[in-house]
Amino acid sequence: MREDMCKVIVERPRKHKGGDADATRRRNDFDGPQFLGIRAGYTYRALNENLSPLRRYLRAQVGRPWDKVYGEIAAGIDRRNTVQQHVYQHIDDFIAVQVQVHGDELVDLRRRSYWRNDRRLSQELYVDPRTGIIRRNEHYRARTREKAERDRLRQAQIHARRRVVDRGTLLLLLEGAWFEVHVEPLPAIQIVETVVQGRTRRTRVPDRRFDVVLKVKTSLEEHVDERQDMYGCRGVYAVAKRQLSRKELRAHGLRGQGY
Repeated sequence: MREDMCKVIVERPRKHKGGDADATRRRNDFDGPQFLGIRAGYTYRALNENLSPLRRYLRAQVGRPWDKVYGEIAAGIDRRNTVQQHVYQHIDDFIAVQVQVHGDELVDLRRRSYWRNDRRLSQELYVDPRTGIIRRNEHYRARTREKAERDRLRQAQIHARRRVVDRGTLLLLLEGAWFEVHVEPLPAIQIVETVVQGRTRRTRVPDRRFDVVLKVKTSLEEHVDERQDMYGCRGVYAVAKRQLSRKELRAHGLRGQGY
């Protein structure tokens, strides 16, 4: 293991700060509090870790005992150092250490899915519970490949129920029938100023519009995920819809309910 592993992984400039616009607004608000904490006024920079060297190192240790490999890691990365200790938190992302055999499957005792009780191995490597040797997970699939497959499946599902005619017109499959739907941008959030006890208060007031597809009054800050899923855009809402005729269905190469 290279001696400067800890520096390569964590000791490099941090990335951009999140929430810059909100922090700037707070600093420039003359009617706001007199003092601001460093987090409220400037926010923190995001971590900029380079975990590829750690991943490559672990891949090269396949066939070796995990105890010896972990000893080499501990010799190069000091747990007493707060920055270097962060590296240990990412080891589980690449190798499953606490593994048990349940039937015909290997399960990771440290990991559990948030939405279901699933402990199947998701890492590329694991420690064989019978020998303590590092092995490759034969069922491992790279996250990028899984994401690409999910994106292809999602795009196929979207194409099966949504077609884009132009910027303001969509064809949507709603309850088994195809509709021509016209969308328009939602109005911006209004800022209303009021004076309370000599101080100016700013309140965000959403301008709600009725969506004929979702059948609710919505604004830029409401039903965001529903609009993204339905129209492919968060900032629009449906103003009108009309069911397509048989002739129009044939012209667009579509099939509706009963046709």
